[in-house]
Amino acid sequence: MDQLINNMEDTLDGDTGSRKDLILDRINKRDKDRKNYLDVKSEQRSKETVQNEGVDYFAQTFGQRAYDIEKSILMLDMNSGDAPLPDLSKRLPEITVQIQELQRYLTASTMFLSDFKIKSCQNMLNALTSSNDEARQRLMPKKKFGFSGKKTAPKQKPLPVVVDGEPQEKKTPKKEQSGSNFTWTIANRRNAHIVLTADEVNGQDITISNLSECLVELQGHPGSVQISKATQCTLLCGPVARSFFAEQLDRCTVAIACQQLRLHSSHSTRIYLHVTCRAIIEDCKKIEIGEFNYDYPELEADYAASGLNKSQNNYTDVADFNWLSPDVHSPNWSLLKDHPAPNWNALRRDFLSNNNNNNDKEEKETSTII
Repeated sequence: MDQLINNMEDTLDGDTGSRKDLILDRINKRDKDRKNYLDVKSEQRSKETVQNEGVDYFAQTFGQRAYDIEKSILMLDMNSGDAPLPDLSKRLPEITVQIQELQRYLTASTMFLSDFKIKSCQNMLNALTSSNDEARQRLMPKKKFGFSGKKTAPKQKPLPVVVDGEPQEKKTPKKEQSGSNFTWTIANRRNAHIVLTADEVNGQDITISNLSECLVELQGHPGSVQISKATQCTLLCGPVARSFFAEQLDRCTVAIACQQLRLHSSHSTRIYLHVTCRAIIEDCKKIEIGEFNYDYPELEADYAASGLNKSQNNYTDVADFNWLSPDVHSPNWSLLKDHPAPNWNALRRDFLSNNNNNNDKEEKETSTII
């Protein structure tokens, strides 16, 4: 009997020890979880503090620089009566450069700014640009040759233009020959295959307007590209050193690599994008964005010449100025998923084939009428 009682006491002591161990394990686990939770919260607070400090610094710096520019513009009006023309001719471009530098500062800071803050700062920059332009028109006297109908044009080189016909690049001096930056213009074209070679676009500012059912290829590395009014067009472009700006694109396809992208008043458009800053859209609908996949033998060299960072692509980070909710994705744009990448060579062949068929059909109809 005594032996049985001793065995029962040992069993009870063992059970009590096991329970104590379980309780201690639970306490230690809870304490560990609590410390981990506090560490995570502390890290989050640290990140928020750093971000807030960055936002505060940006707001202070941007506001001060914008105030200085606005003050400079006002001083032009106050001193215009005493300031000779050469001073105005020098000061106005200086203010323009300051506005451009402030625009670049905003673009570089969009990664940590809210959409509302970006839009507010952009509106401020637009107002400064308008004020500077108004001051230039008001204070700078018109030159004698400005907008005259005489053939005695100024000594500056004419801008090469592609309007309602074949490109005029053969009649225009090359960049190496002239030493100045020309602005190419492609306008008022329909159902055309338009190609500008690297020698014609490298470092240039390209402007495109009023195209319909066209295939445009910009080979090389332009300085900037601007498009206004294009319907059912395809644009293929190498790395752009600075900005790509487009408005009123309707059912277009674009392959573009650039430092910054802005898209306005466009819909049903697909963009294959490489952008090093945050892309911005406004007043747009049904915009689809995928990763830049345009390729050609000189692509690597064009990336190097343009100064664009090939390893940094923020094509998934798009700011929609018409959708300021940070927690809900904008309904105006979406990422291309489960969609095969275009074969640009096949697209070019199909476009040229369709063009040839249409031309043959038009010739037959013309001969029948005759």
